Amino acid sequence: MNNTLLKISSKIHPEQVEFLEVFLYEEAPSPWVLEVNHINGNGTLTGYFSCKEELNVQQNKLTTALDQQVQFSFTSALIQDQDWKEAYKAHFQPWSYKRVNLVPIWEKETYQCGLSDVNIYLDPGMAFGTGNHESTRMCLEFLIDSVQSNCAQNNLIDLGCGSGILSLVAKSIGFQNVLGIDNDEDAVRISGENALLNNIKGGIAFQTEDLNHFRSTPDKFDFVIANIQADILIALSDVIMSLSKQHSIIVLSGILTKEMDQIIEKFRNNTQNTDANFSLREMGEWSALKIVK
Repeated sequence: MNNTLLKISSKIHPEQVEFLEVFLYEEAPSPWVLEVNHINGNGTLTGYFSCKEELNVQQNKLTTALDQQVQFSFTSALIQDQDWKEAYKAHFQPWSYKRVNLVPIWEKETYQCGLSDVNIYLDPGMAFGTGNHESTRMCLEFLIDSVQSNCAQNNLIDLGCGSGILSLVAKSIGFQNVLGIDNDEDAVRISGENALLNNIKGGIAFQTEDLNHFRSTPDKFDFVIANIQADILIALSDVIMSLSKQHSIIVLSGILTKEMDQIIEKFRNNTQNTDANFSLREMGEWSALKIVK
C-alpha cells in the first residue's frame, strides 16, 4: 500500500460551487481540489489521502463545516501514487504576464521563453498555490504593472505568502527587500524551498505569524500585498495600513466581487490621504483592489 492513495470525489451543484470555493480558499492548505466547468457551472471535488484515518478526518471536517450549504455524494477509489502525481501536474500550467513567467519545475528544460524574461520555477506541492488562481494572477498583474511604471520602490511585505509566489516575483523584478508572512509553518517552509529552487538567497525572508493576531512592525513598506479572504482583510485593515509608507501601494485580493464594496468602504475610512487612488481588477467572480496612498 505504500504506493497507493485513496481518492474520493463528489459532484458539486453549480449553486453550491461558490460556497465550497470560498471555504477551500480560506482553509488552504488542504488536500482537496475543486474543478469547475465554467460553461455549465458544475463542480467536481476530489481529495487524495494516504490512509483511511486521514480521509475520515478531512471528510468529517468538510461535511461538518458545509453541511447546510453543500451536499456531497462521495465515491472512492484506489489509485497509484504516480497517477496522483500526473493528475496534480495537470492542474499546474505555466502562466505569463509581460515577460514574467511562472513555470512548473518539471517544465524547466522545455519551456520556451525570451532571453530577457523573468522565470520563476515552482514545485509548490498539492496543497499550496501555483499562481493559477484568479486572485493570485491579479496580484501579480498589479505588482508587475506597478514596477514597470516605476511606482513601486524598495521593499515589500507579502501577507499570507502561501508558496511564496508573489514574494519571489517581487524580488526577481527589482525589490531589494521582501518579507513573506504566513500562519502555516509548511507554507513558510515551501516558500523558502521555492526561493532556493530559484537561487534567490539575499534580500528575501519568510516567517510564521498568525495573521489574525499580527501586529505592525517598526518597519514601513513601499508595497503591501495581502492575498487573503475578505473577513481577514477587514479585521487587519488597521495593521495593513500601518505597515505602508506614505506614497506606497497596497494590493488586496482573495475577495469575491460581491464583497468588494465593503472592502473599499473599510479601507477608504482607514486611509488618511483623501487623495488616495483606488483601482479594481476582476477575473470571474473574484476581484482585487490596488490603493495608491
